[in-house]
Parts: sequence; C-alpha cells; structure tokens
Amino acid sequence: MKQFMKRLAGFSLGPILGAAISLILFPIFTNALPIAEYGRAGTFETLILQIPNFIYIGMDQAFTREYNHMDNKRNLMQQAMLLPLMLGVFLVAVSAIFSVPFSEWLFQSGDYYYIVWYAGVWVLATIVERFILLSIRMQEKAVEFSSYSLLLKVGNFIVSMGMIFAGVRDFRAIVYGLIFGQILADLVLFFRYRELLDLRGFQIDSKLIKKMFLFGTPIMIASSLAAALNSIDIIVLTEFSSLTDIGIYKAGSKIGSIIGILKTAFASFWIPTAYRWYEENKSMKHYKFISDIVLFLLSGLFFVILVLRYPISLILSSDGEYLDVQYIMGLLAFPHIMYTLSETTTLGIVFSRKTHYNIFVSIMSLAVSVIINLSLTPFIGFRGAALASTAAYVVFYLARTYFSSRTGFYFGQKKQIITMLIMITAGLINLYPLDYSIFITIGLGLLALVVQIPTIKTALEIKNHPGEWDFT
Repeated sequence: MKQFMKRLAGFSLGPILGAAISLILFPIFTNALPIAEYGRAGTFETLILQIPNFIYIGMDQAFTREYNHMDNKRNLMQQAMLLPLMLGVFLVAVSAIFSVPFSEWLFQSGDYYYIVWYAGVWVLATIVERFILLSIRMQEKAVEFSSYSLLLKVGNFIVSMGMIFAGVRDFRAIVYGLIFGQILADLVLFFRYRELLDLRGFQIDSKLIKKMFLFGTPIMIASSLAAALNSIDIIVLTEFSSLTDIGIYKAGSKIGSIIGILKTAFASFWIPTAYRWYEENKSMKHYKFISDIVLFLLSGLFFVILVLRYPISLILSSDGEYLDVQYIMGLLAFPHIMYTLSETTTLGIVFSRKTHYNIFVSIMSLAVSVIINLSLTPFIGFRGAALASTAAYVVFYLARTYFSSRTGFYFGQKKQIITMLIMITAGLINLYPLDYSIFITIGLGLLALVVQIPTIKTALEIKNHPGEWDFT
C-alpha cells in the first residue's frame, strides 16, 4: 500500500500545485474583471477545452491500450497522432475561414477574429502535448508527469498576470493566459521530448492505425458526446441567459474543479495502474477498496466545500458580485465526483474492449442534460444549468457502472448509492437561501461518514494485515 500511495503522490503533485496556482489566479480574475467579462471568457474557455476531445478521435485511448504490447513506443505514438493532427489542421483551416462569425458568437463582436486563429494553433499544440504526456504517464514516471503538468499552469499564470499588470481588464486576460501560457509550456515539453517527435524513418503503418482506429471509434463517438455534455450548459446559458449568469456559473465551476484536481491526479495514476493490475490478475477486492476510499475522500471534500461556501464566495469579489456562486458550489462539484468514482467502476468496458458501451453512456447522459437544461436554464439561469450537470453525471456514473458489470467487472454499490443520495440532498438544500442550511449540511455530512464506516474498518485491516493485500 505504501508503494501505491507513493506513486499516487507522485502523479498528484503536479495537479495539486497547478491547482494552487489556479486558485491564486481565480480571485485575482474575479476582483479585476467585471462579472460579464468573466462570463465572456467562460464561454470561450469551456468550448475550446472540449475541442480536443473531438479531435483525438479515440486514438489517445487506443494508444494507451496498445502501449504495453508494442516494443517501438515512439512509432506507436507517431502512428496514433497522425489522424488527430490531420483533423486538427482541417479544423484550423475552417476556423480561419469563419473566424469572424465565430468571434461574434463567442465574444459578441467580430473584432476578435484573431483570437480564433490563436485558438487553432493552441489546438494543434494540445494534440502533440496529449500524446507526449500519455507516453510519460504510461511509463509511470510520476514526478516527471507532475512536473510538466505543473509547467502548463505556470505558463498560464505568467501570461495571465502579465496581462493584468499591463492593464488588461477584460476577458482577454483569461483567454491569452489559456492560449499562450499553454503554448509556451508546450514548447519546453516538445524540446525535452524531441526524440519522440523525430520523424526520421517514419512510415505509415496502415494496419496499426486501422487497429487503433477501430478500437478508438466508439471512444471517439463517446468522447464527442461527452464533450457536448460538458458544453451544453454553457451553450444554453449563452443562448437563453445573461453574461452575469454565465459568469456565476463559470465561477462555480472553478470552485467545483477543486475536486477536479483530484480527478485529474487520480486518473493520471489510475489508468496505467489498472491496466497493469488486470494483466497481473489482481483480485476484485483491490479495485473495490480503491473505489471505496476515493468515495470517502471526495465526499468529505464535498461537504467541506458546502460548509465553507459563504466565506469562499466572499473571497471572489469585494463588491459581492459573485455571492450567488455559493448556491451552486456543491452541485458543480458533483460531476467531478461522479466522473472520478466511475473511473473505478468502468474498467470492465476497457478491459473487455467493448468500448461501444461508452456511446450508450454518453447518449444517456447527454439526453438528460439537454432535457433539464432546456426545461430549467431559461427560467432559473445558472441554477438550472447546475441541476442539469449534476443529474447528467449521476446518470453517467450509473450507466458506466452498469455496462461494466455486463462484462463481468462489478462490485457492490450500496455504499456508493446511499452516499451519493446524501450528497445530492445536501446540494439541493444549499441551492437557495435556507434557514439552518449549514446545520443540516453538517448533519448530512456526518450521516455520510457513518455510511462509510466499513471503509475505515477495511483501511485498518489493510494496515494491520498488509500481507493479505497487494497494491504494488
């Protein structure tokens, strides 16, 4: 268990420190920018971060699936990158042609067409970055992976703060930080791993590409639907609500992403570890304990966020513009919890190569999100979008778990379901001003702790009888 935790800590270091940088930037932005400007940046940021999920066309997941079966890792990476890069170049060309209308929709002005061009360069850099970081991750080079994950945040911080000090007080401070901060960090990454980008001797391996494409196609469809799921709330808010609502929702998402930090750290470590455990025929009790301990930690953090929601909202701005953020913090943390937890229950889908199940998962989740967003968001704004996001990711978790169970990978979900219902109740109670909500929230948090007492007992059992468990 000690070795397991050591590797997890290594993979977590970069995301956690990077999140600390983001948390420093967050109140700087909310205090320096009017909420409407934060909303304009929020729409752009949400949508551009989803674009790579369409462009990878599942080849990134196929790359990790084949990694342990191929001797020439560089050739494997280059073959996997080829189709996404071709698609990326096509997207850049299209965005350049239609840059003015894109700018008008995103920023309510066609004058910022050049930002669409910059975004195209960002997309191409992100594709290459993705595969290099996957290569590092699959080698389980925890500290190195964390270092470059941190470097990306440092680049964002330097450019964003440079814009603030230069007197920029609109959405460009965030947008330029995102685009140029990441590109600067990527240049360092590309130079460090330039041998992986050495194309001498490269020849297209159509059989390998076809094999990876067939594996990745269902994932591509599922990832595209998942990207739509992650964007639909902002799209509906943009169409039917105000920039203020978008600003509040985006600020709430940033708070919720505190848990997203752990999601990123855990997923980076867990995927290669789970694949290796599968090859080593680890018993199901190991997977179950990891799921239980993830639930224990994330549910605890969820209730901490809810209890501290008011002081957190006060930090965001001195004039109280962002006070309404407190009402959706809990609900916007929930998608990160459900996604992270589902990473421990969905393994049967990838182990069995039945990746088409992911399409059903994404369709079900997206349908729930669209229905609730269109029903509620035009009327209750950011609250409706938050409810839609929570409901969609509950379905996402349940569907992933169900389809994985059909492959034979399954462990009991009673504890997870009960704790999930308690957390949803707490999120709903905090959605509007309510007398004594803080005391009710604390009571629900204690109830969730009681439900998870068996997890604590198992942890003690592992400590006292380590020979019966193998987490290497």
